[in-house]
Amino acid sequence: MALGAAFMVAGRLASRGISVISTLLLVRLLVPQDFGLVALAGAVVTMADTLTSTGYATVLVRRPAVERSVYDTAFTLNLLRCLLLAGLLSASADWQAGLLGDARIGSLLQVIALNIALDGLISVGLIRLQRDLRFDLLFRQQLASRLVSFLVTLGLAWATHSYFCLVLGNLVAKVLLLPYSYWLAPYRPRLSLAHWRELLGFSKWMFLQNLCTVADGQAANLVLGRAVGIQAVGTFNVAYQVAATPVTELAAPVRGPIYAGYARVQHDRALLRAQFIDGFGLLLALLLPLSTGIALVAPEIERIGLGQAWPGAATVVAFCALYALADSFAHFTGSIFAVLDHQPRLTAIFACMVAIRLPAIILAAMQAGLVGVAATLLATGLLNLLVWNWQAARLLGLRFAEYRAWCWRSLAAAATMTAAVLAARMLLPGLAAAEGSLAEAAWRLACLAALGAAVHVGTQGLLWRLSGAPAGSAEARIAAATAAGWRRLRARLAAPAAGRLGSGPVRGLVTDRLERPRG
Repeated sequence: MALGAAFMVAGRLASRGISVISTLLLVRLLVPQDFGLVALAGAVVTMADTLTSTGYATVLVRRPAVERSVYDTAFTLNLLRCLLLAGLLSASADWQAGLLGDARIGSLLQVIALNIALDGLISVGLIRLQRDLRFDLLFRQQLASRLVSFLVTLGLAWATHSYFCLVLGNLVAKVLLLPYSYWLAPYRPRLSLAHWRELLGFSKWMFLQNLCTVADGQAANLVLGRAVGIQAVGTFNVAYQVAATPVTELAAPVRGPIYAGYARVQHDRALLRAQFIDGFGLLLALLLPLSTGIALVAPEIERIGLGQAWPGAATVVAFCALYALADSFAHFTGSIFAVLDHQPRLTAIFACMVAIRLPAIILAAMQAGLVGVAATLLATGLLNLLVWNWQAARLLGLRFAEYRAWCWRSLAAAATMTAAVLAARMLLPGLAAAEGSLAEAAWRLACLAALGAAVHVGTQGLLWRLSGAPAGSAEARIAAATAAGWRRLRARLAAPAAGRLGSGPVRGLVTDRLERPRG
């Protein structure tokens, strides 16, 4: 499970690196309104796609045994879903554009509809890779998709300076990489509905959860688009993309391997409880300093990364970084509800949280605009964090003391880092947030990042030592992984070139290709 998580994290980090470079280049070729248009069109598509999402992968990963006919049924139902959704989206594109108040959205939706239709043809064998914990192959598929999309999107943006590049890049990448999905996960498509009752029976709860996901995830875009303007939508989406990087590239990709690991020990409640609290503590130790650090250097991120065309984005970046962190640890518990088959409770809690967040966002947009929406998302994210973990703890029999034992050092270190960075900004004139030149902003960013990292790592390490250096803690795992990586690096550098070629990762890839069964 840890190896699978490592591959998925590596894939998302590489993907995010490409995405960040793409964003930094695209914000200089396009304007906020372009990003806002695509975000509104994407919100419509995401709503439709999420509402009809089936969750078949969840069923197949949790199932003790999966016959060929089950894969065929999953492929057939997904194909029907994608074709129906693409047809409805294409037919209603102009009506939806009128509803959103911009005719240009209609042509964007036509392109996105074609992309959705192609999703129905992707190899269902990719689910088998997740079930078998072959996340190394999923890593290749994810990286190839992002790289092709990046190159096509950037080329179109440079040539046309049109917002269409943001959707055409994904479409071209999908066409080129469809055959690659079958090469990675061989599967000969067959149409079958033999197990439709089982799959659709699970989907009834997925539909209700997806309804909540749509309202939760797209409310900010739709409310901002109607109450504030398209430029606010573009600013919010770009700010969130930058601010949520630690969450989207570390927390999100490990959910698949974690769920697969939970599924294997679902009947051993003690082991399941230990896996959950271990994962929670480790992710908190990794994510908390990163997200807090982004919030602390938001002015420098705005000045260096976004430029003059994005005024006021720093405050939104800071709020979004902390909101993404809180919401991530709220939804980290979702796999526990799924693997223990508590879908009704999961859905009920989710609906209650959305019922609180949605009116709060509307009120904030009317009273305080974009910044008010970002602050409201953070406040409701913290509430989500408390409620979801309280309910998961009840399922697993966890006590608050167990959470505290794993988390207090990370929280104390983050608080100390925050105090140190804010003090440096106030006491040292050269580090105070100001416009200045790009070079000055880069200098402030480097100094504050180094200070924050040193204070956080030093504080957490000291607290760990003072606590008796408990074995199995997040700090112990990180220290062990760092030491092991350093030893492997030294051994690799010391080995002769011939030895590295004969026994390293190159040989592993060749062996994998020869030994992996096909068909």
